[in-house]
Amino acid sequence: MSRKKESTAYETQRLLLNQVRHRILQYINHHGNVTVREMGDALRDIPQATLYRQVKLLSENGLIRVCGERQVRGTLEHTYTLDGRLTDDIASANGDTSVQFTLLSIAQDFADYYSGKDADPGRDMLDVSSTPMLLSDEEFAEYMAGVKDLTSRYMGNRPSSERRARRVTLISSPT
Repeated sequence: MSRKKESTAYETQRLLLNQVRHRILQYINHHGNVTVREMGDALRDIPQATLYRQVKLLSENGLIRVCGERQVRGTLEHTYTLDGRLTDDIASANGDTSVQFTLLSIAQDFADYYSGKDADPGRDMLDVSSTPMLLSDEEFAEYMAGVKDLTSRYMGNRPSSERRARRVTLISSPT
C-alpha cells in the first residue's frame, strides 16, 4: 500500500532540487499522462531502478498521482500525471525561496559536473551568457513566447546515440 503525505511548499522545493525528479516532472508536464516505461524510453540515461524509486517518491509526496492503470504481462502498469497541488505549492512558495532553490539546483548541477573526472566544457558545449536588453513588457512577453516555442520544438526528441540530456536554463532578472 502506498502512503501519501502532504508536501509543504518548502518540501516541494527540496524535492525539486534533485535533477532526476526535476526531469521526471518536466517530462510528465510536457507529455501529459505517462507510464514509467514511457519515461524510461525517453530518459535513457536514468537507470530504471532510479526512475522507479524517484517516481514512487514523487507519488508518495503528492507531486504526481496515478491517473490510470492496466494489466501488462501479469503486472499492473500505472499511468501518472502531475497532481494539481504541485503547481499550487510552487505558486504559494515565497518567490525569493523559489528562486534560491532553483539557483542552488543549478549550482549543484555544475558542482556535480566539475567534480567528475571527464568534465570537458568545450566538448560538452557548456555555455553561459548574460545579455542585458531593453524591452517593454509586451516585447518581453513576445520574446519569452519565442523562447518557449523554440524549446517545445526540441522537447519531444526521442533518445538516440547522437543525443544526450542537456539542461537549458533561462533566468530573467531586473538589472
